[in-house]
Amino acid sequence: MSIHTAYRWRQQLVWGMAMVIAGTVLLLDRADIIELDFNPLNFWRWWPWLLVISGATKIIPPTTPRYFLNGLWEIFLAGWWYVSFNHIWGLGFGETWPALVVACGIGLVLRPLLDNIFVPTQEQK
Repeated sequence: MSIHTAYRWRQQLVWGMAMVIAGTVLLLDRADIIELDFNPLNFWRWWPWLLVISGATKIIPPTTPRYFLNGLWEIFLAGWWYVSFNHIWGLGFGETWPALVVACGIGLVLRPLLDNIFVPTQEQK
């Protein structure tokens, strides 16, 4: 099985599980078993979790250096957005934008190191 086929299967499995969990939580809310403050206007507060799920599908082995770094980047970006948008620890976009520069630099440093670690599973061209 190729890396790309394994990635597609992982992606389908993880997104399917996320939909089952989300549907179950919404069903429990509608049945008044749990109480959720479900307001569609608050979606902007929680959407970064979609990026976390997407990033997680890319870092679960077997993977390639490109998928792994893209997954880490998506998870970092979701965390950065969540902290900045919700002003967690009093930090907004104006204070946290340098973290994006640091993350880009870390990605540039990690790429050659990961190329050596993931030698057995190099991308098929």
